[in-house]
Amino acid sequence: MALTQYSTDADLQAIRPNIMQLGVNDWTVQHRKAFEKINKTLNRRWYKVAASEYSLDYRDTLFNPDLVEQGTLLELSCYKTLELAYLYLMKDSPEPDGFEREMHLFRKLYNQELEELLSVGISYDWDGSGSVLDTEKFHRVPRRLTRV
Repeated sequence: MALTQYSTDADLQAIRPNIMQLGVNDWTVQHRKAFEKINKTLNRRWYKVAASEYSLDYRDTLFNPDLVEQGTLLELSCYKTLELAYLYLMKDSPEPDGFEREMHLFRKLYNQELEELLSVGISYDWDGSGSVLDTEKFHRVPRRLTRV
């Protein structure tokens, strides 16, 4: 079954225990939006480069969220989902409210987690074997411009 989200409401509650007491029954829409945004970002910033390291054309072999090692993107997804949840909750006023401050906090945490993941690599089952081998963890190698 294809993934549609990386995190659940229970995962959000582990970070913000009161998130289910703010007048919203579930955060399914925010989970799905976070899933889509994360996939779009990973495709643009990681997958295109990583695929070429495995001699794959990213246009022929598309990024597949089901091949990311389970749990790898959980924290990232929680931060993006919480950012979107607080965006939904914030008041439409010229003065910032507590929800807006929380939204900015989780945006910052999301960006930090994303940069960390991109720097250490993402576990991805490149061969589709059902498990991620050590050789399937892509490490981004910083490329330096050398002028002569």
